[in-house]
Amino acid sequence: MKEPKAFENYPISSVAIYNLVAVLNYAVGVYLFYQIGSLFALLYLIYVIMVEITTYMEGCVSCYYYGKVCFSGRGALAPLLFKRDDPKKFCKKEVTWKSLLPTMLTTVLPIVAGGYVLFRGFSWAIVALMAVPVLTWVVGNPIIFGKLGCPHCKQGRICCPANDFFGKRVEKKGDKKEGEKKPRRKRKKKPRQKAQPR
Repeated sequence: MKEPKAFENYPISSVAIYNLVAVLNYAVGVYLFYQIGSLFALLYLIYVIMVEITTYMEGCVSCYYYGKVCFSGRGALAPLLFKRDDPKKFCKKEVTWKSLLPTMLTTVLPIVAGGYVLFRGFSWAIVALMAVPVLTWVVGNPIIFGKLGCPHCKQGRICCPANDFFGKRVEKKGDKKEGEKKPRRKRKKKPRQKAQPR
């Protein structure tokens, strides 16, 4: 199978799709928390901003796409906010479920907030809004990362701790690659018995 083309700068369409989905997810989160109280909405928004800043500081500054257009667009903005760091640090990062938790919470927290709102009074509109972060995670991420982003990433060709992490998760499950055949067991040859003289 032919390897996908690696982008030096991602097309604007990919950047637009990523950011539209991200902004939609965050906007829904702010709205759901606003139904509980304006303070909760503000706290969620501050949390999202902190997660974004952390992403810049821990990833973008040492990424290949620093100063270039990556599929999220952060690479082009990074030089305006932070100084360039050693690219080797990107490869030394360790990705774990713990390190992914802050980003995952930007999706999980709005669902929790929506559940609380429904507890106070059922509304189909709230149910529909709660479905947005779920669909973003289940449907949006595989398309954005699996189709538009990761296959064309030059940093991924150099090294990517996230790819290594999720790759190891797959290997541990013991999934067999398509078209891979099981090795045949070699039969042990029985030693021939010498014919006894009559």
